[in-house]
Amino acid sequence: MSLVPHVESSQLRAFWHDRIASDFRDFRFTWGGLARWTGIIIAAFLIAAIITLYFLDWNQMRGPVSRYASHRLGRPVRIEGTLGVDLFRRQPHVSVGNLFIGNPSWAAQPQAMRIERADVEFRLWPALFGHLVLPLVALERPDIRVQRAEDGRSNWDGGGGGGWKIPPIQRFLVREGHLEIDDAVRRLKFTGTISSSEEAGRGNSAFQLDGDGTLNANTFSAQVHGGPLINVDQSVPYAFQADVHSGPTHVVIDGQIAHPFHLDRFGARVLASGQTLSELYYLTGVTLPGTAPYRLNGTLKRDGTLYSVTDLTGMVGNSDLHGYLTVDVGQAVPNLGGHLSSRVLNFDDLGPLLRGGKTVAQAGAYLLPDVTLHTERLRQINGEVDYDADAIRSRDFPLRGLSTHISVQNGVMRLKPLAFSFSAGKLSGMLSIDAHKDVPVTSVDARITDVHIEHFIKGNEKPLSGIVEARAQMQGSGNSVHKAASSANGVFTAVVPQGAMKKSLAEWAGVNVLSALGLTLAGDQSGTALHCAVMHFGVRDGLLASQQIVLDTDPTRIDGHGTVNLKDETMNVTLQGKPKHFQFLHLNAPITMSGKLDAPKLGVDSKPAITQGAIGAGLGLLSPFAAILAFIDPGLAKDANCAGLLADAKSQGAPVKDSAVNKARAAQPAR
Repeated sequence: MSLVPHVESSQLRAFWHDRIASDFRDFRFTWGGLARWTGIIIAAFLIAAIITLYFLDWNQMRGPVSRYASHRLGRPVRIEGTLGVDLFRRQPHVSVGNLFIGNPSWAAQPQAMRIERADVEFRLWPALFGHLVLPLVALERPDIRVQRAEDGRSNWDGGGGGGWKIPPIQRFLVREGHLEIDDAVRRLKFTGTISSSEEAGRGNSAFQLDGDGTLNANTFSAQVHGGPLINVDQSVPYAFQADVHSGPTHVVIDGQIAHPFHLDRFGARVLASGQTLSELYYLTGVTLPGTAPYRLNGTLKRDGTLYSVTDLTGMVGNSDLHGYLTVDVGQAVPNLGGHLSSRVLNFDDLGPLLRGGKTVAQAGAYLLPDVTLHTERLRQINGEVDYDADAIRSRDFPLRGLSTHISVQNGVMRLKPLAFSFSAGKLSGMLSIDAHKDVPVTSVDARITDVHIEHFIKGNEKPLSGIVEARAQMQGSGNSVHKAASSANGVFTAVVPQGAMKKSLAEWAGVNVLSALGLTLAGDQSGTALHCAVMHFGVRDGLLASQQIVLDTDPTRIDGHGTVNLKDETMNVTLQGKPKHFQFLHLNAPITMSGKLDAPKLGVDSKPAITQGAIGAGLGLLSPFAAILAFIDPGLAKDANCAGLLADAKSQGAPVKDSAVNKARAAQPAR
């Protein structure tokens, strides 16, 4: 009996061996069979996944989901509240409570964003084909913090300047949002609140996003509204309007997003007004100059990283402005380009360029403003912009036009050429500001050529006439115009190769009392030749010290000396007239010009005259007629060597023509 089970077991094993072997002998590969079995396997996995997801406790997945998000974003992510996921509906719903997103390790603050509750819905069918549509995005008390360090790193890096591409959102709700921005590059600080709402029955204004707070201590508010989000279609442009106030700056935008909500493509009409264009820097990041109050409008377009403003027109102060500008933000340093022009430029509107947009009262007590200029912004943009003014309106100067090319590259701004045209002659040259370091270095090389000096003298009487040629070459450091001038080094040379002077003025300059008094009382308007005039100053640490001052006329040669101090903006210049002909009553009383540059005082140095009087009194003890000898000048002054003076001035950089030197040389023997 013991052998029976053994026999049955052996027979069973043989049976299955023969059966399996026969199956393999009968097996034949077919594509249909492969597809069938593949489908069965996939279906089994899907069924298992669906069952798993349906019964999954998503709260237990907060840790794995947080770790995955941290790995993908490269920063701490934690879901500290509940996590709810409902996938088995036409519009799956995800709810996250107390979501924390941290900052990169270099940031001072640990938090980049915290949301008390976030609810998101998406359409399942489009999502299966890679097209995301969000019927709902609701954020409860989001707290967002944006930081940018001085080296340019941002805690929200990753946009690449190309603009966010947000899927279509059909309901976007933000309640009691808080936003902080601390930008060390722009020196910008913003603290405010944000919220959004949808109100039925408001037509094209059904959606509204509001923000308010403070921007660099100025009150800030923004309202953005558009059509109902429920009707958003990526193939149809989405219209929106925005109204932004930042202190005195006001910007109104009426535009369209070409493909909602791909923010890298849009167009809009923009109206901007404010106290100075430089304050737009905080809203746009674009470095603009200080100006008079402005009101401008134009067409703003964005195409990827390229922004453009075309059809730009409006007023800056009392000057019209029109043209176009472009800004490419796709590089490490944005690049600005464009062309601007004015039909009529009011010369007074150029003043705020030197004051950074401040008023005269805000600029300080100096003639050259001591207001700190934001030259550090030059390191934040590169650019090439042309500007032309067809005509210039000025109360003080006979200007006709202006043309310049403004270049900013690697922290250095150059205005070259910088050319003002007068009714006769021009002022041309270049200006550069090197802002590589915290204290910028300013260089000026300016030339005045063929300018008629009489055009700068108001009134019908022109006591002095002639063509002025001059050149200033100076360099100084400082973050204001006054500070740069106060540290300036260089040279200044001005010449009048030939001209004319009112004869009575020439006699007064030589202190020929009888002749000058007689001509003045008689109302004599006759003139005398001004053979040449030369002034040459060396500049060191803001002090202009005369190296040569000579004016040569027929009756008198005038020599001078003195200083002009740019630190306290004072001058102290003395002119001593020396007669070339016999003078019966000549006072030894040099003319002085002293005091503030904006209000110099004309006077007489009485000390030499007192000495002269004392000598006369002493001679009077010998004889009453002998006292007169102290006031007689034999007129032994020699003609100035105008040809040599002009040649020296030319060698020192003054734009003196060779023809002027040759003409003076030819006239020399005749005198």
